[in-house]
Amino acid sequence: MYKELKMLHEKPEPFSRYTTNIIWTDPHIAGQMLRNHLNAETDHASRRAETIGSIVAWIDQKIGLAGKCVCDLGCGPGLYAAQMAERQAHVTGIDFSANSIDYARNYASVHDLPIRYLNADYLVDKMPDKQDCASLIYGDLCTLSLEQRKGLYCRVRRMLKPGGIFVFDVFTTQQFAALKESTTFARKLMDGFWSAEDYFGFCNAILYPEQKVSLDHYLIVEPARRFEIFNWMQYFDPETITEEICEAGFEVLDVLDVATGEPWVASPRELAVVARMPE
Repeated sequence: MYKELKMLHEKPEPFSRYTTNIIWTDPHIAGQMLRNHLNAETDHASRRAETIGSIVAWIDQKIGLAGKCVCDLGCGPGLYAAQMAERQAHVTGIDFSANSIDYARNYASVHDLPIRYLNADYLVDKMPDKQDCASLIYGDLCTLSLEQRKGLYCRVRRMLKPGGIFVFDVFTTQQFAALKESTTFARKLMDGFWSAEDYFGFCNAILYPEQKVSLDHYLIVEPARRFEIFNWMQYFDPETITEEICEAGFEVLDVLDVATGEPWVASPRELAVVARMPE
């Protein structure tokens, strides 16, 4: 146990270890993630229902969703995809989580929404083409390393029509400035989130000020197994994300407050980018 605790307090290179598959394929954890996504009263996994409505509304105002082919990357249980389809967009939702996709498909069926959902990894699996718009909402981009982001930008460019729009949001350096390093230990840490079994949970929150990266490194100890979780987050300012997306071949049209669609003003909240493929 000493070895594991010692490793918990070491500072790995940013984005050097990934455990995303555990979060989305472990039945218990994936179920907890879906439950958090569907909790419309908190921002823990998805934004509050009224905020989602506001975001879809300004996206519609910016690009005109009706009749457009839209691919919602990392769609989760379809909270944004459903509202875009209600505005007459032809929506394809893609997500790594089978639990989330199953929920999204059932919701679309019950509400008679003609949404195509794919249980796939948008970093490696086949993507739809000839799309008018691609969306990536609630900081998904921030969980990726620079090399992963570059690969994703290439894949998005291939899926969009000439002049197509890429809408995404990122967490900001103002939010990073509010973070603090900490170490947490508890029995059944996070109220049983990590396992249906009894367990002890440790979390070491680590900051990388130069790179503007944070890591929440978890060690979960059950009676019969132990596992680690590495939750990475990259933070941006308008200049760094604009430079990065322009280097990937896009033109940045707007940098906006994600909740309102108004021009972004420096504050400890997320910003949205509306970028366009060259004609």
